[in-house]
Amino acid sequence: MLSIGPKDFVPFDWDAVAPGYQRNLPHITQPGVIYFITFRLADAVPAHVAARWRQERDAWMQSHPKPWGAQEEADFRRLFTRRMERWMDAGHGSCLLRQPIHREEMQRCLLHGDAVNYVLGDFVIMPNHVHMLLKPKFSEQLQILLRPIKGVSARNINRASGVTGTLWQGESFDHIMRSLDQLERVQEYIRHNPVKAGLRPDEFTYVQRWQVMR
Repeated sequence: MLSIGPKDFVPFDWDAVAPGYQRNLPHITQPGVIYFITFRLADAVPAHVAARWRQERDAWMQSHPKPWGAQEEADFRRLFTRRMERWMDAGHGSCLLRQPIHREEMQRCLLHGDAVNYVLGDFVIMPNHVHMLLKPKFSEQLQILLRPIKGVSARNINRASGVTGTLWQGESFDHIMRSLDQLERVQEYIRHNPVKAGLRPDEFTYVQRWQVMR
């Protein structure tokens, strides 16, 4: 297990962010930081529901331009992030990752780039989504690091399940850790997500890889 201490941790700094990219969500990058990342199966949220939520979120973000303070971040999470979390934890969609063979493939893809392109932290593979902590080793934007993870896993899981089409939602959620305290809270969230969702032990895969040291 890798120890993460003050000397290993780079906090978020608006003055240090690099130009990011934007699709439906704005994404920012900063060298040396740790990201909390979530991506879900494409059918976990129906298209019409996702479109309505996107309109509501975009309207809120237009009236609350970044950079945000602590209150704006808390409001965004309360209004939008937690709603998505509750929906995913309810188990909507095909939930292909409920099957152990598909979770094994997902875990293999997550570990493939570990220590090469990034340092992989704690992760949990839920029936219809994945949460993970990740620290890039280089300055590539996250979508470049996630592309092989999602692409290879989609191809192999589709082949194994005998289906075709889009497996993953195109865009992932990412959040830069602000402090070691926040990192520990996210670790707790990842650890307890299966319990909160009421899953049996054979319906998820959780791996702890980091330990915060003071």
